[in-house]
Amino acid sequence: MVTLIAAMDKNRLIGTGQGGLPWEGMPRDKKHFRDYTAGKALLIGRRTFEEMSGWFGKDHQPIIITRNPAYDPGEDGHVAGGVDQAMSLAAESGRGELVVCGGAEIYRLALPFADRLILTLLHTTFQPSARGIFFPEWQGADFEEISREDFEGDALTPLSMTFLHLVRRGRGQHTDC
Repeated sequence: MVTLIAAMDKNRLIGTGQGGLPWEGMPRDKKHFRDYTAGKALLIGRRTFEEMSGWFGKDHQPIIITRNPAYDPGEDGHVAGGVDQAMSLAAESGRGELVVCGGAEIYRLALPFADRLILTLLHTTFQPSARGIFFPEWQGADFEEISREDFEGDALTPLSMTFLHLVRRGRGQHTDC
């Protein structure tokens, strides 16, 4: 199973293009991400992997897509040349699910394989820099909403948001998310 997980603003902005996110202080979303990805294989691009260095838990298995087959992700990571190879590595690991965590090019490459999308929709827009990074457009008709949780901003997480879980039509119902 392949799942894309991402947080984005109303315009699908997911990154600044200069490393990091356009928003800060989102503990609710961080917990949501960590809870969902625990124990799973994570597909991630090299730059995003390096930006998140030290963030991965012992229960994560990062699989890094890079054009450099000699890239060394450390003892807990694996290198893949593409989504197909990453899916094979995840299957061989026995983890059962490959969760795609970015960046934009990795999302674009993995979207055709996606069984589900787990999205945090921030109820705001950020002014993107000239190098802003966006989640790829997807066809709403291809996916069915199976759950939605809405949250108002509060003292810990100032932005209101929605956790949206979608499953691709025709690939069966995956209700364990």
